[in-house]
Amino acid sequence: MNGNQQSAMAALRGVEPIAARLDKSRDGEDRAADILELWQGTETSLRALMGGSSLTGQGLIRELRQKELISLGQAYALLEFLGARDRANRTSYKATDNDVVVAREGFRQLEAGLSQAVNEPAAAPITPPAYAPATPDYSRPNAAAAPSAPLAGSAMRSTPPPPPSYNPPPAAAGAAAEPTYTDKPSRIPPNLWFIVAIIVLVVAAIGGYMVFAKRSSPESSMNEAVAALQAGRREAAKGQFTEIARNNPNLATPHVFLSRLAREDGDLGTARAQLDSAIRIDPKNAIALREMGLMLFSAGNYEVARRFFIRALEANPADNASQGYLGCALARLNRLDEAQRFLSRAGPGSWSSCLPNRPL
Repeated sequence: MNGNQQSAMAALRGVEPIAARLDKSRDGEDRAADILELWQGTETSLRALMGGSSLTGQGLIRELRQKELISLGQAYALLEFLGARDRANRTSYKATDNDVVVAREGFRQLEAGLSQAVNEPAAAPITPPAYAPATPDYSRPNAAAAPSAPLAGSAMRSTPPPPPSYNPPPAAAGAAAEPTYTDKPSRIPPNLWFIVAIIVLVVAAIGGYMVFAKRSSPESSMNEAVAALQAGRREAAKGQFTEIARNNPNLATPHVFLSRLAREDGDLGTARAQLDSAIRIDPKNAIALREMGLMLFSAGNYEVARRFFIRALEANPADNASQGYLGCALARLNRLDEAQRFLSRAGPGSWSSCLPNRPL
């Protein structure tokens, strides 16, 4: 663990009580204040992770991701946390249960990544091999002297004699002139231009593929779409997520974002269809499974919601939100003993107020 990571972890430790207190705040305005304060400490930690920076918000998260200081999952969680912070910053806004969930998830993702860096063993130093430089032996006289020159007689004997002069006879009249030189064979292979053309085509194809792959990278496109969503350009973000889903049929994440956009617009049918697509592509996507459970729970379909919360926990056993809402679904099904067990495991959170009139 380097010094930047230590500073980032220390900054997170300073706001850890706020993250714990966030679950206990029932009033929407108190939640909003806690989210703002928690983000301020989290952003301080992110700047420390870069070794100091004047960047904020999306620019800071994007720079950290480009430098591979945070993972793609951490970047998405932090961007959602930033969205909750932006909503909580409105004077008339009261933070919702979902705002609390995404704020705590962003904080937890960053804390988990830094904690993992703490537990990584330090690399053993590399010891250069010992060697002795070669030293000439000056104890022998004339050790470095140049070899003696050959004798003059030898040099004379090794000199080849000059070639004899030769004057060819004039060609006879009417006879074809004989060439006075011998044609030298060309050293350039006859198919040189074909080989060069093949090499140029291969290099161009590789370069074009690399440029196209970089330009059409789903990770880069997802970052741009999430940035557009955080900037309030919902229609542009929706179009980008739709294009990413169309060009990457094996990627579940854009369908999750499209579901959330549809749910916020009140289009529950589209939201359900997008979640169906995400789960079909990635049956173990914990976020998609939890979102489906929440949608079914809000619609009063508690038994099916319970099943999706269980599947979400099988995909991610550390998801406290899925445990808490599973407890709520069990309580609505009058399975109070089981509900109490899962709510106790989850601890306090936004799910604690899902049944305000039914004590467990």
